[in-house]
Amino acid sequence: MKKVIIIGGGFAGINLANGLAGEKEFQVTVVDRNNYNFFPPLLYQIATGYLEPSNISYPFRRLWRGKENIRFHMAEFQRVIPEERKVVLSTGEMSYDYLVFATGTKTNYFGLENVQKNALPMKNLNDALELSNYLLQIMECAAQSNDEEEYIEGKAVKRITTARISHT
Repeated sequence: MKKVIIIGGGFAGINLANGLAGEKEFQVTVVDRNNYNFFPPLLYQIATGYLEPSNISYPFRRLWRGKENIRFHMAEFQRVIPEERKVVLSTGEMSYDYLVFATGTKTNYFGLENVQKNALPMKNLNDALELSNYLLQIMECAAQSNDEEEYIEGKAVKRITTARISHT
């Protein structure tokens, strides 16, 4: 049986693993730093409070329950030792016959250093939750102030408009 290691449990990693499900000649291991997959196009709804993180995430182990040739391993990729056909992970080493990198993308700031320095990223669930908390903090400060020129983190806030659906 050939060992396939897929580094990354995003759309590409899941699709490849699902495509190999049931193929008896392959033992597939998906490695990801999180124990869940999430749907990135809905991160903005987490950030604005419209959805909860559990609405856009799903545990890997549940996804592949009953698929005997697929397993999940939670770890961070560190490096490859190609001459030994091994990957080094934060939890140890794994050997492979086939190695696939499906790690996604890196944010492109298009050379705009100011944007890179000051922007609030939204690439994962933690980023979306941090943005949500940041927006709520700004709204609380604005709600408690009578001064339209109130400074929050060194920037004048003239008006904050945010749509947020209450879950009460």
